[in-house]
Amino acid sequence: MSEQLVNPNKQSDLTEKEVNLDPAVIPDEEKPSETAPEPALSETPSESPKKKKTLYIIIGIIAVAAVVISILVFYKPKFTRVKNECFNIAGTVTSGKGYFTLDTIPDSWDNMDATVKALLLPNHQKKTLEAIKYANEALGFNGSVYNKMMETSALMGRQSEETSKYKVSWTYHPDDGLEVTYEKKK
Repeated sequence: MSEQLVNPNKQSDLTEKEVNLDPAVIPDEEKPSETAPEPALSETPSESPKKKKTLYIIIGIIAVAAVVISILVFYKPKFTRVKNECFNIAGTVTSGKGYFTLDTIPDSWDNMDATVKALLLPNHQKKTLEAIKYANEALGFNGSVYNKMMETSALMGRQSEETSKYKVSWTYHPDDGLEVTYEKKK
């Protein structure tokens, strides 16, 4: 069943409209509220800041723990970082506990074919000298130490220099090249 309604409050061309009075087809916005919505549970004003503060403390503790774990997992002492970088530069480093050695003519090359050795040696020596310069600077040795290394002769024997934390010693022989050893002081 339908009937025509007139709404005197509206001033539009919708003054008359056909309406179905069946409650099942009344749009939601036109249905009367059968029950009032339950009020949301709210925290007391004193509980909310306490919970936020606790949450911030927990987040802070987690952040600090993450930083500490990262440091423990990824941090390497300076001496180890320098040794690793020397390996990246020179391609070979001999090392043990508390020391590493850079050699312009490594002993491991003794059995290498002479032709191959002659081809590879100049580039290897150049890179090893770059690594020695890097290690000297990174470990705090004076720039003159590298110059002393370059002027060392076989007759001079083993030479050495020290800083407060590290010691470097080197020797030169025409057949064995320049051999430089870095040590961490105890």
